[in-house]
Amino acid sequence: MEKKLPVFAVIRINIEVRWTLEDAVYVTAILPSQDEAKREVDRLNKLNATKGVRYSWQATRYYPEGRKSKTKALQPPKS
Repeated sequence: MEKKLPVFAVIRINIEVRWTLEDAVYVTAILPSQDEAKREVDRLNKLNATKGVRYSWQATRYYPEGRKSKTKALQPPKS
């Protein structure tokens, strides 16, 4: 079984960006608890209230040993 840890991403959303999603959304921090992520989001939203950005948090997972593929890797064609 893969080792995974619950973590919480703090996400910055540039509201005024009109290009692509990749240009508008950034992960700014990965934190170990939901409470810490909520506090950081509140702090950043207050600090940047007039700058056209919003912050949110999202629960996610961290795999400290990487992901193990559940499917076999593609083999190169035999000549």
